[in-house]
Amino acid sequence: MPLDFLTVFVSMFVIIDPLIAIPTFLVLFGKSDRTKQKKAALEATIAALLLLVAFSLFGTAILERMSVSLPAFMIAGGILLLYLSFEFIKGELPKTRSVEKDPSDVIVPVATPLLAGPGAITTSIYFTHTYGAEITLAAIFFVMFLCFFFLYYSTRIVKIIGHNGLKIFTRIMGILTAAIAISLIEKALVAWHVLVI
Repeated sequence: MPLDFLTVFVSMFVIIDPLIAIPTFLVLFGKSDRTKQKKAALEATIAALLLLVAFSLFGTAILERMSVSLPAFMIAGGILLLYLSFEFIKGELPKTRSVEKDPSDVIVPVATPLLAGPGAITTSIYFTHTYGAEITLAAIFFVMFLCFFFLYYSTRIVKIIGHNGLKIFTRIMGILTAAIAISLIEKALVAWHVLVI
């Protein structure tokens, strides 16, 4: 049980990668007061949390309703994750819109697609199916808590590690994300008996 939780937690943290949302968050709220930054960080993490929880609990039912098998969804998600990993490996930080001042504006693009993107949604559905809802939801809650921490202290984090540090970390996360993407595709092919391990 602890090992399963650790597996889900680490995988979700790598895929969500809260550091990748920091540049966008700073563009939107870097010059705002701490109260507004805290509210924006809280709204972003709560919105991402609710989205991932909803798909974790009802994702399989939604797929069945749409006549989409879990292996097919895993392959689609794996391809999207693989594409995302290439962007990470290139060290590209997300492009942003014009500066907004209302905390609710953080929901798009920070809450989704930066935190709760297609890769995180796919993985949450898969982990719920594989490890159960209890472990998956617990891991998502812990990751979202860390996301709030990273966003709220984003200014300090950038001062400590710098923009180059963010790029280096992003590249490392890209390699790990690519490995998770290949693993999702591999498990789908095994489920279809196309690949035997």
